[in-house]
Amino acid sequence: MGTALSRYKQEILQEISDLPASKLKEVLNFVHFIKAKEAIDPTQAYFWTKKWQEEEKEADKDKAAGRVVGDGSAKDLMRALRS
Repeated sequence: MGTALSRYKQEILQEISDLPASKLKEVLNFVHFIKAKEAIDPTQAYFWTKKWQEEEKEADKDKAAGRVVGDGSAKDLMRALRS
């Protein structure tokens, strides 16, 4: 495995040597994704997508601005709608 690992590292270095900075950032982001995906339960992976995290930030802003009914849960919303 040692020689294969060495070849993989050399090939990766050759592939990225001429990439512009923006593409290198993408490569680095992908490396972080590969590492994180081992730590994240696959059934929970959607909650770690960029889109979901952006929506969580938006929800936090809505809560801070008082634009949420009750505590923000569906149960509390239903309770407020029934009143």
